[in-house]
Amino acid sequence: MEEINKIIELITSNVTEEQKNDILNQVKDDAELRKEFNSVKNAWALSSSQIEMPELKIERSYLTLKSKIQNQRPTVRIRIYTFFKYAAILLIIFGAGILSNKYLSIFKTTELNLTEIVVPSGQVAEVNLPDGSHIWLNSESRLSFNNSFTEEARVVSLKGEAYFKVQKGKRPFIVTTKFGEITVLGTSFNVRAFENSDFQTTLVEGFVKYNNVELDKTVTLVTGQQMILHDNEKIDVHQVANTNVYTSWKDGIIVFEKEPLHDVIQKLERHFAIRIELQDKMLGEIRFTGSIENESLFEVMDYINRTKQIQYSFDQKLKLLKIMKK
Repeated sequence: MEEINKIIELITSNVTEEQKNDILNQVKDDAELRKEFNSVKNAWALSSSQIEMPELKIERSYLTLKSKIQNQRPTVRIRIYTFFKYAAILLIIFGAGILSNKYLSIFKTTELNLTEIVVPSGQVAEVNLPDGSHIWLNSESRLSFNNSFTEEARVVSLKGEAYFKVQKGKRPFIVTTKFGEITVLGTSFNVRAFENSDFQTTLVEGFVKYNNVELDKTVTLVTGQQMILHDNEKIDVHQVANTNVYTSWKDGIIVFEKEPLHDVIQKLERHFAIRIELQDKMLGEIRFTGSIENESLFEVMDYINRTKQIQYSFDQKLKLLKIMKK
């Protein structure tokens, strides 16, 4: 950690000329440190906020967030984290407006007596509900439920993507979305309900019932099955070989299996909190197989650049990545 702090000080020009030369010499002579240096540089390039924030202010912001969460009713425990570790370090050190504003907007009670959890780009949240159910919320996702959740009915509303591990109970657990609702008693499953992609639910364990009132259709899924709603018209149910492909995002791993670039882009945008533009729509049909775990955006794009006939450019200020033909 001491070496990383030195690198951050160098990148932010918070060192003397003598200290700068000393750090650069260390980086030059140490291959492992050189790798850390490149990773931190990449993270800094992706960081949208470069405003310094005193440690005391950071600590107070965190305590305020913690206090706000603890004072809400019903009791809901939330854990928010990023998987891009160096971006997280920079966020803590330089993210003046992020801790105090962006994070504090994640948890709130609305005028309609609803509790709402909103996860920003580049983050994932773990939520423990009052009934013991455990939920992971992906980037750019929103979960809401009535504050009488444990008293009347176990109903939550989802926009975006979530992985549910539902605690067994006498009352059904219902997930409502724009694309229909899912009813369970106790099971584990993933739901993807983003506006710009097909609705999808993948059952890891147990069984669930999907109901679409507009199509007047009800489908029951068993372990290992996946249901996709294509263009809000056609329902497809099939067995998947490995459910982890569709749930690994909660562990910071994004998996692609012969996935078209236009779908890959959506995942990269949420994971790295950036915007991506395709300069040629035909590129969107190129398919990829692989996984992302601890790699930076630039490491991912360099890999794609080497294996496919594409090139890219990145605008640091706009946080905009453009992909084009070679």
